[in-house]
Amino acid sequence: DLGEYFMKRLNELADKHKIIGEVRGLGLMIGVELVKDEKKTPAAAEALKIREKMRERGFLIGAGGAYGCTLRIEPPLMITKDQVDRAVDALDEVLKEN
Repeated sequence: DLGEYFMKRLNELADKHKIIGEVRGLGLMIGVELVKDEKKTPAAAEALKIREKMRERGFLIGAGGAYGCTLRIEPPLMITKDQVDRAVDALDEVLKEN
């Protein structure tokens, strides 16, 4: 249930931020692919900056994938809805800064 909720919240961010090309995952293993443009050019450098800014806010996420442009979100299985909301809100703030 929380995985679906997390993905729903992240898809809401995708509607707000053009840098998010796709949100995909299963359960709580989620990938947020970042792109530079409508041609879906990978945004690897941006992914690394976002990962670092999230770390500064206390959230550990990875960056990887074939082109290094996918944010990897794998929270603990004991995550709460409130923690999901705080993580998505922090990502929203970071994306606004970029």
